[in-house]
Formats: sequence, structure tokens, C-alpha cells
Amino acid sequence: MKTSEAERISLMSLEELLDATGGKLVGNPEAFAFNDVQTDSRNVKENTLFVPLVGEFQNGHKYVPQAVEAGASVVLINENEYENTPEVYDALAEKGVKFILVKNTLHGLQNAAEGYVKKFPGLIKVAITGSCGKTTTKEMVVSVLKQKFNCVYTNGNFNSETGLPLSVFQIRSEHECGIFEMGMNRENEIGEIAKVLKPEYALITNIGTAHIGILGSRENIAKEKRKVYEYISEKGFAFIPANDHFRDFAVEGVKGTVVPFGYDVPAEKSGASFVKENGLFGTVFTLDGVEINLPVSGMYNYQNALGAVALAKSLGLNAEQIKKGLESFQNIGGRMEVVKSVLKNGKQVVLVKDFYNANPDSMTKAVELCAGQEGKKIFVLGDMKELGDESLEAHRKIINLIVEKKIPAVALVGPDFKAAAEKESSGIRYFDSVESEGLADYVLEQAEENSVILLKGSNSMKLSAMPGKIEKGENL
Repeated sequence: MKTSEAERISLMSLEELLDATGGKLVGNPEAFAFNDVQTDSRNVKENTLFVPLVGEFQNGHKYVPQAVEAGASVVLINENEYENTPEVYDALAEKGVKFILVKNTLHGLQNAAEGYVKKFPGLIKVAITGSCGKTTTKEMVVSVLKQKFNCVYTNGNFNSETGLPLSVFQIRSEHECGIFEMGMNRENEIGEIAKVLKPEYALITNIGTAHIGILGSRENIAKEKRKVYEYISEKGFAFIPANDHFRDFAVEGVKGTVVPFGYDVPAEKSGASFVKENGLFGTVFTLDGVEINLPVSGMYNYQNALGAVALAKSLGLNAEQIKKGLESFQNIGGRMEVVKSVLKNGKQVVLVKDFYNANPDSMTKAVELCAGQEGKKIFVLGDMKELGDESLEAHRKIINLIVEKKIPAVALVGPDFKAAAEKESSGIRYFDSVESEGLADYVLEQAEENSVILLKGSNSMKLSAMPGKIEKGENL
């Protein structure tokens, strides 16, 4: 099928891409165009810029022929890859593919994305990061800011060294506001991707212990997180939890307006007043006299909402707009998703699905929240990953918390929890994995009418498979 002129409109010109990446063209400069960017050859379609990445166990350059076959029109490649097999790339270039030689394709992708963002000087650029709660907060911010602006935003948690650059390539001329999540798995990752976006509005949800096994201490985590503020000008805003231990350290040197947020900020400053909790089904508060029913549970989600409120107010939204945005907010599946469900044994229960990720902070919050609810509590908790030397003590603390809360039925899943067990505790059973024989049966045996079942663990523990093992298939 012949490509239409509209489809041939390129996200960047050849000159813009070469200038952004410092790259060198191999191939014919004529008919240069791409309207999509991918790092996975399986997602390549016609007129895609394909960026093969080199990792510890994988070299994406071996998928270049497949990407070209699928329709890639432009490909970034490492200079040394071209030097090793120039004949391979020259042959493909003769067929019309344009290759851009760069020293490092990851940095080339980031630099290209940085150059692309510069094409939208009027875009309101918002960044959200934090040890936990950043995806939920980002989704709240998106839901609220949509009430005033045409928004582009991170899909899911596409927030990494590659995810953020790919996300910003979704910006188009009609967008007024961009809301992007920034994650971190290594030193200076936030610094690199903040440089891509250069946000004028940046919010840190909290500075906790996620990835402490990589960075070594909360202070080191704070040093990384605060890099999200580096590009804020005098006209910009930095949002930080008022009660965070590293608050002053995190905002040190910020040029713009610093806005502390949270439930301990007086209503005279924030406009927000807590009214009541509706158990697992939400929180009620007022904002400038307008009552808002936040449809997600826990004081930590109320805290996240107050961050969204502070950011929205700085951009001129009023209480009615914020109310509409927060009340229509829907959390991403697997993140404190609360449903009334019927189990295979016929019992009607409340199922709390929070299995997308887990760290000591989020695990503690989820346990404490669910422990305070009515009905028999049944917890299925999977290992918390990326904790390094802190892992044993962190898992031990969760076990102690479970004992302290007198949770009657607990299934701990994974080798880290098992290693942390100092002694046998009543009501606690250990399983190697979510596929372990007897795990689903144990939950079903323990479940009574109106039980609260919490599923929580790191994504790699695959607790997302549990609902299919215990649910009848009907949500109420």
C-alpha cells in the first residue's frame, strides 16, 4: 500500500536528528521520514525510527534486518557495529534505509528525544518521580489536568532511561501539557531523563527505600530524586511532601517556587481539609469548601492526591475542576485495585490487588491499611526485590508487622520471605512461588464471607496470576 503524504510527515528532519544526536548519516538523505520510534523490533511498523539497544545479555543490532523488513525507515546504530560489518548496513542503505551512526544508541535515543522536545517550546512540562506512588500520582495529575489542558502523558509506567524518551515522542503540536513519570534503577538515571524533558513543574511523591539495594542509602536516593528539579527556572514549581525527612535537602538550590504538600499542611495554605475515610473504597475531603470523594483508599493515596491538588492549583485549576478530575480517576490495574469478588468456594470477599510492585514502604502501607478493615484478613505477600543487603531485615520487619497486627491467615511467597523467618508464627505459611501446590487451596480454605484478601508483591513474583486461581470469575 502506498504511504500517504500525511503518513510521511516526519517527527524530525534529518538535520534536526543529526544535530540532536551528533550522528553521521549512512544512506541517501532524500525522502527522510519517520513518525514512530521503537526499541523493540517486534513493535516496528512502516516509517519507524528503530533504536537497537545493547545490554548485558542482548545486542539489539542483530534485529536490525527484521526491523527493516517490518518497515523501519531510519535506524540508529553504534559506530563500532557499523565498523565491524559495514557491508551489512551498506546493503540495507542501498534499499533506502537511513542509518545514523552514534557512539551509543541509548544516549543517541535520549539525545534525539531531547531535541524533539525542543520543538514544543510552549508545552507545559510536568515530571513526577518518587520511591513509591509515582504512577498513581501521575494518573491522578493526568485526570485532573485533562479538565483544562490537552494532555500527553506516560503510558503506564514507561518511565525509564528508554521509556521516558519513547514517551516524549508521543508529543504533538496540539498538546498543551505533558505529564511524564520518571523512574530510577541506577545512579544518574533521573539526571539523564530529566535532561531530556527539562520539566518546569516537578513533583517528588516521597523519598523512601525502593532501590536501596542499588544506591545504598536513602540519602543517595534523595540525591538522585532531586535531580528532577535541576531544570526548573524561576517561573517553575517544585512540589515536595512537607513531612519528608529529606525535604529541605531535596529542594536545596531550586530556582523556582517550592510547594510543600500533604495532609499535615494547614488548610489555610492548601485549601484542603480531611473529612473521613471510607475504608478500602476511598477518602472524603474538602478543597476550598468543595467536597471531593477520592475513589482510592489509604492516607498515602490522600497524600498523593494532595500533591496533584497542589500542582493543579499552580496551573490555575479551580476546586470544581480538581473535583471532577479526582472523582473520575481510575487507578491502573494491579495498583491498590479494590474489587468485590466471588471466590470459587462461593464466598463474597473484598479483593485488594496491589501486585505491580513492592518495596518496604508500600508493603508496610498496604499491610497497615488492610489490617484495619472489617472482616477476616487473608494476606498473600510476595518477595520485595532490589533491596540488596537490606533485603533480609526488610522482609523480617514485614513478618513482625504481620504478627503484631494479628493477621489470622498469611501466605508468604518467595525465598526472601522464607529466609527472613526467624521462627514459626501462627497463621503464617510459606510458599516458593505463586505456582506452588496448595497456595490457592490455602486461600480458599481460609476465606470466609466478607473477608479482605490482600495480594501484594514485586512484579516478578507474578502474584497477578492469583485472582485467576481463586476467583469464580464474577466481580460484584
